[in-house]
Amino acid sequence: MDRERRRRFGQNFLDKQTADLIASDLPLSDGESILEIGPGHGALTEPLLSRGFPLTAVEIDEECVAFLKEKFTDKPDFSIVNQNFLQFPLEAWLEKNPKSWLTGNLPYNISTGIVSKIMPILKRTKGFMGMVQYEVAKRFCAEPHSSDYGSLSVWVKAHAEGRILRKIGPEHFTPRPNVDSATVLLLPLEHPLEAPPDFFTFVQAAFSKKRKLIVNSLSNSYGKSEAFAALEKCGFSMSTRAEELSPQELLNLYTNIKKK
Repeated sequence: MDRERRRRFGQNFLDKQTADLIASDLPLSDGESILEIGPGHGALTEPLLSRGFPLTAVEIDEECVAFLKEKFTDKPDFSIVNQNFLQFPLEAWLEKNPKSWLTGNLPYNISTGIVSKIMPILKRTKGFMGMVQYEVAKRFCAEPHSSDYGSLSVWVKAHAEGRILRKIGPEHFTPRPNVDSATVLLLPLEHPLEAPPDFFTFVQAAFSKKRKLIVNSLSNSYGKSEAFAALEKCGFSMSTRAEELSPQELLNLYTNIKKK
């Protein structure tokens, strides 16, 4: 594949040994199936199929689709859809495949968008296990009071319990990227945070001035006096910062600001 095409689709191809290890990490059980996002040349697809579970792949690049159709022509449990995953009808697919794992070596340039799409319906899946840039993985799994904790962390933690499984160096890819990667496991919460859609707009505002007092971050959108009053109502200090608050605590603060 030419360099321009790889750049266009954000493609970095994984070596076989690492792909085998990642595939072995997916905690599959009888009766389950797999949806793989962005299979590329099938480095992860092959060891996943060897585990004997039905696999559907969603791939944007028509050249990769043709290659994989030929490569796995003798695999009756393999199917592939030539589509951008961000436009893929995931909810409809899950209606037909309710006991499914989502996985993939996600393109760096849209990994956040892909995970953002998955989170609201993660509870309808077995979970997500896949690879992203290491710095992004840390943000997905960050806890309050850590330097990586931000609005993306809140979005993920509202729906999932997350942890990093493996850190993977650039030497395991072709072409070699300039950053480390990591695999993350995101398991759906039994009781996801029940919040209105505009709560996450509030969260982005709360983190808009990183490391600053949350009252200053919220004042432009909600008013300084309203932010002070909500903090007091929730029992938070006036010196509270967004990175100190859990998703539930942020939701409590949002609820009190919206009452004003």
